[in-house]
Amino acid sequence: MVLTSGSPPKVTVLMTLYNKGAFVEETVRSILASGFRDFELLVVDDASTDGGPEKVRALGDDRIRILSATRNTGRAAAANRGFDDARGEYIAVVDADDLVAPDRFAKQVEYLDQHPQVGVVGSRLKAFGTDAKEFITHSDSASAKAVGLFGMPVLYPTAMFRRSVLDAHGHRCDPDWLLPGMDMLFMLRVGLTTEYGNIQEPLTFYRTGEQNMRHGRDPIPDYLALDRAVFALFGIPASDEQLALHVHLQEPFVERLTADRVARLWAWVQELVNMERTRAVFSQKAFEKEIMMRWDRLYQPIAEHDLLSAITFLKCSGRMSFSNLWFVVKRALRRIS
Repeated sequence: MVLTSGSPPKVTVLMTLYNKGAFVEETVRSILASGFRDFELLVVDDASTDGGPEKVRALGDDRIRILSATRNTGRAAAANRGFDDARGEYIAVVDADDLVAPDRFAKQVEYLDQHPQVGVVGSRLKAFGTDAKEFITHSDSASAKAVGLFGMPVLYPTAMFRRSVLDAHGHRCDPDWLLPGMDMLFMLRVGLTTEYGNIQEPLTFYRTGEQNMRHGRDPIPDYLALDRAVFALFGIPASDEQLALHVHLQEPFVERLTADRVARLWAWVQELVNMERTRAVFSQKAFEKEIMMRWDRLYQPIAEHDLLSAITFLKCSGRMSFSNLWFVVKRALRRIS
């Protein structure tokens, strides 16, 4: 089915565009090649200067609508213009340099049709370009929500939203947030009023390279600013020191952990676990599973670089067995040999 002017589409595919002309034609072609046909492609051009909008227009497909701006206002404000102007029952986000699988929209529409309690469904995400890895997501809403203090429960570039949920609760991106993380904050706010879902296969392909917003930035200040906003959103108190420790539960290789820092991080983990047991911000079982998974994955890199830090980790975790001690000693001997 091809969209006609008299009938609203089932899906609005929303793309914000700013100076990604080198990639946008390939991205749009991947959208137009979708096996699902009942959609409009709404391209919100945020005053591009590199000819990207002209490349989109040249494709000549009547499912494409372009909203143009006379000045650049930022990704969040551009996304909000798209959410306001979308006509579809569902809104699927596609970044202007990513690619989508031919069956992405069909599978997400089927999922939302069959799960009326879910307000947004995503998928796994496979990176290509300068990096190649697959981003894993949780299929059930409780486990996805338990990720909220650490990352996105549903990956924004893979998301399809139920428009009625966004409009009923006034969910929009924060136009004043100009750092990386706007999409995470938006996704967390949406999750306060609805359930999440994730299809367990990669349906979007994320292009990595110099065009990414995070490229070339010092990640620590960005993480700290974002974490401060996330903890405030959930009403969870956290000091600057605790937020600095919290980064290790998101990106374990940001900096090496000394023995003292390992002990302080364990104290923060325990504080968060106790907080959840008393305040029930998330599902207790899912949250404890998530935070302990993130704590446990620190062990290998710690053991690889520092004996005392590794022994401290084992003490905190209650794992002071002979086999674990011998493992870290062998790593230390290998480093000095």
